[in-house]
Amino acid sequence: MSRTSFLLILAAAVAIAGTSVRLGGALIPRFTYDDMGNSFELMGAEGDIQAQVTGQTRDILTAMIQVRAGGAMSGWTSGFHFGEAYALFPLGLSLPTIRVGQAVIPFGLLADYDIHTQIIQTSFARTLGLRLDPGFGVLGALGLLDYRLWLSNGNGPDMMDNDRGKVLTARLAHRFLLGDADVTLGLSGLYGSLPYWSLDSLAKMDEGPRSYRAKYRLGLDNTTDWGPLTLRLEGVLGRDASQADEVRGQKLEARVQKFGLSTTVSVFGYYGEARYAVTRWLEPMVAYDGFHTDEGSARTLSAGLNFYPPNISAFEIQTAYQRNFLNTATQNMEDWHVIAQVVVRF
Repeated sequence: MSRTSFLLILAAAVAIAGTSVRLGGALIPRFTYDDMGNSFELMGAEGDIQAQVTGQTRDILTAMIQVRAGGAMSGWTSGFHFGEAYALFPLGLSLPTIRVGQAVIPFGLLADYDIHTQIIQTSFARTLGLRLDPGFGVLGALGLLDYRLWLSNGNGPDMMDNDRGKVLTARLAHRFLLGDADVTLGLSGLYGSLPYWSLDSLAKMDEGPRSYRAKYRLGLDNTTDWGPLTLRLEGVLGRDASQADEVRGQKLEARVQKFGLSTTVSVFGYYGEARYAVTRWLEPMVAYDGFHTDEGSARTLSAGLNFYPPNISAFEIQTAYQRNFLNTATQNMEDWHVIAQVVVRF
């Protein structure tokens, strides 16, 4: 079959298929109070476009684009939350689905837990250094196991892959009933060149990474829904190359030879969260996370209260008190802040 004939057949298939488009978005204003004062700002505003192309017997593709319309969240770390743009191509019943574009790295809780409108975040920024990354992957089910495989650039959304060092992420998960509890257990593995910050430079994350390291990560995660109680747990073990590369224009293999990255340092992180729905509209929660390296540790203790107005699914109020602890050879810091955030979805 010629290329012209193939394109004509493809165009005809799309033309006779049904297409539906759904528009949405969110506004996220936030009030913050700490020992330095208080602030009120629009953390983010986004527009979401989702399109689905359906044939006579099955879905052909689903596309999703998240457009950041503005907000106070600026700098490189805005890419933690904004920039999703991908397409899903289901291959058929019992076959995998192909995902192409900028999407969430399917490591640990990130695979199923959408945290980008939450005050209390998982520890992905410390353990991985990325949330969204452009790439190509597959997802599906193999017997009782769900699987996800993702090959991405490791530079973050809307960034060129300057070093050609890819990131490979794989996750297997098993969901089952344990008595009255709905339990998901996941096992994740990751390897590749990712952004690196020392613990002393975490406060400057929004300026972007100045170096990258070869990172190895192994993660275990658990989500348990037991009546009104939801538990989320994640543990991450890994190793980082012992020296950082400031030069982005070289391949990972060249960096290994140039800097002698045969020596690695161990890291580990953890995250635990508990939510309890007192009623359908009131939900207290607590969380604790930490990240430990040879430099020291960074930990956060959080407690919050979420309010969901009855019969208004597009509106919620989140509140949180957080206490941060940073312990390194040069710093021994402890600070706190109180946050009240409104999430309006439309």
